[in-house]
Amino acid sequence: MLALYHGSLGLDGGKINIQSGKGVGWNALTLGNAFYTSISEDAACLFSHLVLQKSRLKGESGFDNLGYAKIYKITLSKDASILDADKALDASRVRSILLCAGVSERYLNHRHDDQLSDFYKVADLLCYGMDWEGNRNEYLTRVLGYDGLLIKERAWENWDYYPSGIGIDWDKTNDPKLWPPKTVAIYNTDSVAGFEVIRDGVIESLAIDHSDLQR
Repeated sequence: MLALYHGSLGLDGGKINIQSGKGVGWNALTLGNAFYTSISEDAACLFSHLVLQKSRLKGESGFDNLGYAKIYKITLSKDASILDADKALDASRVRSILLCAGVSERYLNHRHDDQLSDFYKVADLLCYGMDWEGNRNEYLTRVLGYDGLLIKERAWENWDYYPSGIGIDWDKTNDPKLWPPKTVAIYNTDSVAGFEVIRDGVIESLAIDHSDLQR
């Protein structure tokens, strides 16, 4: 089973609830409404930093009550099904799905099986459908019967923000073999068996010393 990590200000209670439009950065736009995790603890640390910065900029909580971002280790149930976007799909099944999504049969007749077995190409083909709603990556993952999607997001290709002082050794992390890491977007949170805090208060460089403000 995959080792997954999640960075945020905090998870409350024993159940994870997906909230519409709550993805940080590009997540909500490219992968839909999901509980976002990564196979990289460093990536979770980066996103915990982004969440903390976003919350402070929006003034969602007083600085004295905001706390620190946290890193969680996420455990999936043994029955969880995760679709690997880099693995070949069943072309005949995909063809049927695209027809149901409103892609014309005439258009699909000009598509070869290699185009219908590639997740990224199939997701792009959904744009020609008239009978599907929502995010194409989320739609395709769900209709194929999976709980989540393992994918290397295209948005990382233009990523150039590597903040210092948040506990990541970027010289080591930026090894092309390690970075960018893959994301696991979990659409069915019932597939999450549990989670635990493994790093608390990691963004120490962003902490505010209120004692100086009070003097």
